[in-house]
Amino acid sequence: MSVIKGYQIQSILAKGGMATVYIAMQESLKRQVALKILDPKLDMTLLEHFLDESRIIASLKHPNIIPVFDVGRVGIHFYHAMEYLEGGDLETRIAQGIDKHTVLEIILELSDALHLVHSKGIIHGDIKPANIVFRSDDCPVITDFGISKRIELAYSSSETSKDDSPANILASPSYASPELMQNQSFNHKVDIYSLGVMMYEMLVGSKPYNGASPAELVANSIQQPIPLFPDNLKSLQPLLDHMLAKDPDERIGDARMISRYIKKYLRDHPNTSETKNQQNSDIDNNANGDVVLEYVSDSSSNSSSSTSLPETISSSKMLLPLLVVLFSVIVALSVWHFVI
Repeated sequence: MSVIKGYQIQSILAKGGMATVYIAMQESLKRQVALKILDPKLDMTLLEHFLDESRIIASLKHPNIIPVFDVGRVGIHFYHAMEYLEGGDLETRIAQGIDKHTVLEIILELSDALHLVHSKGIIHGDIKPANIVFRSDDCPVITDFGISKRIELAYSSSETSKDDSPANILASPSYASPELMQNQSFNHKVDIYSLGVMMYEMLVGSKPYNGASPAELVANSIQQPIPLFPDNLKSLQPLLDHMLAKDPDERIGDARMISRYIKKYLRDHPNTSETKNQQNSDIDNNANGDVVLEYVSDSSSNSSSSTSLPETISSSKMLLPLLVVLFSVIVALSVWHFVI
């Protein structure tokens, strides 16, 4: 069967409400591709948006972002052709169980890819295990940018898109941030939240929030506190807290901070096998300055104590109370000296 000229459709790979993905042979290059064809009954604005976003994604060159080979329209059919990935999706791997080091290597690679996506002013909007697919060499790849959102200014911690709501980005409730589910303005930090949910799910084996119905699930994710990791993962709790922060202003704004934290953690907790993170370059400091997250080794000690240091986290919201306390102490000491 040939719906799109130049592609011989072989079988259906996946089918959703907006599009069908086929395994197809690209005749000119004699290679298998994943051919995504949108439902022609969709609104024309949405169809045109699909083409625009497909071209943008095609410009993103990163090993953990799905390569788009071809974009176009044939009659009523809007399509793009992508790399065909044979390694299955993350959802299946979670069900089978993933060891801690592999989990962190996956999150490290995905956070690096999200940094590139966000730096181009793109919000993926639906980061979830079903949209993370693996190559045959186990390289995780972010796929399905079909509902991605473009924002005017890239990578500003205060930047939010106007009139962005769950009606615009149809994120999966289990992985959607509180601001999305509450119909509030949002920015690229919704992807950081979703990545945090995935990290918790991979490490613990269950989602951080659950509910008997979608409404209850959403309510629990908004109202319940961030869950605690078991003791063997406590060094990762600060990272989880800043990824799942319910207030976007308290959430990590730069995906590179996630990479940086995990790299230091893996150096302090080496695996017996070679880890993928050793192939990555060092990560720069947070460009936004809204949340700075620094991992400190469990075995580290200061000059006056041999007690293990906890993870060090600083933010603008934590600095002010500290300055107030220091000022109060200084005043108290001055008064005491005057009286003596």
